[in-house]
Amino acid sequence: MTRRPSARTRNGAPLARPSTSVRGRRDAAPAPTSPDPRAPSRDPVPAILRAAGELLDEAGVDGLNTTAVARRAGVSTATLYRHFPDKHAVLRALVLDIHEERAAAVVGIYDEVATGADWREPLARVVRTAYRMRVARPGGRSTRRALQTSPELWQWDQQQNEEIARALARALRRRKPRLTRAVSERIARVTVTASVALLDLACLDERRGEAILEDATALREAYLARYLD
Repeated sequence: MTRRPSARTRNGAPLARPSTSVRGRRDAAPAPTSPDPRAPSRDPVPAILRAAGELLDEAGVDGLNTTAVARRAGVSTATLYRHFPDKHAVLRALVLDIHEERAAAVVGIYDEVATGADWREPLARVVRTAYRMRVARPGGRSTRRALQTSPELWQWDQQQNEEIARALARALRRRKPRLTRAVSERIARVTVTASVALLDLACLDERRGEAILEDATALREAYLARYLD
């Protein structure tokens, strides 16, 4: 039975599990102070996802295949298949990993929107943080184009954006308790949908990306000022 990779990751790597205790074992050897650099990695998933992102950037979805991913990651195809049954599973895991990394960063900034003296600065930072994460990570831009080729991934992405919008709506209500849940969720949905579309545009147009980000920030501020000022 193929073992599925963990959905919970941080910075592209699975969360570490708590170490097992050796208390009560007199003959237990002390833990090494550092891993043996010659020893193979116990979890090849981070390397596989990074390799997939690089190949997606270079060749697109059509050029992505398990043999090339395994070769780039430095693992055997048998090792890759123990974690992913096919290239579509690799792509889904990559999209999930990138989204969770982005969501963790963005939702954390929403707390500042709710409680900070100035809501404009953290919301502007949300756009720039999301942009920098996309352009810095292998596959960060290309996965957005890959979503267009898979109705399943596209629908999943829309659901994740809805979750982010609900997090923003909660932050808006904390800042302005007079906002009803229905109104705050409508505002958040409009804000997140517009932001994602403008981020896609900025990532596709590298030459004018920074200017598009400035316009995106100005549009968000003008829209949200109606409710937050």
